[in-house]
Amino acid sequence: MGEFFTVDQVAKILDMHPRTVRRYVREGQLRATKVGGEWRIRREDADMFMGMNAKELFDHGIEDVQAYIDGFAGQARGKFQVMTVLDCHVEDKSEAYEISKVVMRHMNEDQDIDQAKAQYFYDKEAKKGRYILWGSPSFIGRILSSVADFSAQSR
Repeated sequence: MGEFFTVDQVAKILDMHPRTVRRYVREGQLRATKVGGEWRIRREDADMFMGMNAKELFDHGIEDVQAYIDGFAGQARGKFQVMTVLDCHVEDKSEAYEISKVVMRHMNEDQDIDQAKAQYFYDKEAKKGRYILWGSPSFIGRILSSVADFSAQSR
């Protein structure tokens, strides 16, 4: 039998709020099983979610982008909706992960996210982090500004 993690353990590893991890489970982005009323996440599923299977995450992201273009409005709500793909060419996976923490800080802390969503994966061959973001224009603008600030500080 494989190793299992709790939501709190995965949240700590990813430096996320446990509610964010639960939302990923609810949305089907992170596989989990309920055991005794608590979510349990297999190591293999956690590894895939954390970028060990970038090809599958990339393909899923492309499907979500195409669904948005085709008019599926399930990713964000409100009068104005934005979907953007942000590619960050980086030196290594740790730099891409630091940028993902900037994005996730907004996902966890902003009060007006209004059904926002974010996906992230690291493409080892291209040496880039890809971030697919859905939400209101002001919310996405704040994320992009924070990434720009992070980029300027890390030069």
